[in-house]
Order: sequence, then C-alpha cells, then structure tokens
Amino acid sequence: MTNMEDETFTCFFYGTLMALPILSRVIYGTQHPEPWQRDRLRIRPAILHDHCRYRVKNVDYPGVVAQTGSSVRGTVVEGLSKLDMYRLDLFEGHEYERRQVEASILADEGALDISHSGRETGETMMAGTYIWTQGTRYLEDAEWDFDHFVKQKLRDWVGDAKNVEFQEFGTPDPMGGRWWARPDEVDAAAGSTAAATPTTGSGPPKNLDE
Repeated sequence: MTNMEDETFTCFFYGTLMALPILSRVIYGTQHPEPWQRDRLRIRPAILHDHCRYRVKNVDYPGVVAQTGSSVRGTVVEGLSKLDMYRLDLFEGHEYERRQVEASILADEGALDISHSGRETGETMMAGTYIWTQGTRYLEDAEWDFDHFVKQKLRDWVGDAKNVEFQEFGTPDPMGGRWWARPDEVDAAAGSTAAATPTTGSGPPKNLDE
C-alpha cells in the first residue's frame, strides 16, 4: 500500500518553471536549494503534442491550449510532493487549470523515433500541466520567445541571467514567465489545507513588484 505522505506527482512545465532557480524558488523558497532537494526531483526534456503555447497579452507568461497538429516542448519533472503541488497551484493562479496530459520524453535526439505522422515519439507518461482557461481573446497570435525572455525578462525574476540554469533541448525554445506565490504566504495557508491537493490555483497571482 502506498503511504500517502510519500505520494509523489509528475508535471509537464512549459514556461519559466523550466528554469531551475525559478522552480526551486517556488517550491523551496530559494533559488539555491540544498543538494538533497535537487536530487529528489528527476527532470527531463519532453514534448506535448496537440497543444500550442501562446503569449498572453501585456504580461510575462504564456498560455497553453489544445491545438491539433501543434506541439510544445518543455520539461517533465518527477518526484514533486503534495506540498510542492500546493505551492505550484498558487503560483499558477486562477487563470489556469491543472490537467493530466500525455507527454513524450525526449531523452536525446539520437534516441528519438519519427512516427509515420512525422512527430517525434519516445517514452510517454502522464503528467499534470497548467492549461490556459481564460479564452483566446487574451492571447497573442504568437509563441512566447525564450531568447527574448532570457535576455530581457529573466533578470527581473532571478537576478543575473548569465548565472541561471535551465533545461535546454539544444536549440532555443519559447517559454514564458509567471507570477510568484511567496513561500511564506503559501506555508501559512498550507497548514490546514495541504492534505488536499487542489486541482486548480486558488487566489490571485502575486506580482514580483508587490
């Protein structure tokens, strides 16, 4: 029987949570986690088919929506705890809903097969991802550009962008920015509610400048 306290979760991240300091700051409260904290997570590049990632108007983060024939590259993170998920739900906020999707792992380019449909295939696994729920009227008709984010925005999130670690695929890939849920606020709220993991974010997103 699985111990509920030891239950772990898997997520597919496609935005700034692909940057390890950002993910660490959300779930640990620091962008410089202890070795044991990093070691408990397994992070691998992955692709999500039949979805597309768009810029959200006037903000620093993207939204992913279902779209046949499109695909989104991101990272699959295994080993997340129930409290991690609570913090991530707050971080993502009310504009998104966490849903289960099937992601394909990209171990390395040499290990990939090309299906008859022309899509890269590999090991697949179910993972939670945050789907945009606020409608297309808030989305630009363009993908979020990772290079632009790193050069122009990442410094605002973690300081010196030159020292940031992130998961790469060998080529630049669009990803996005999100708001911060402060760990001290999360921990205060989680005392009585962490046992029940919400499926969507609760409360308004927190601005870094606040």
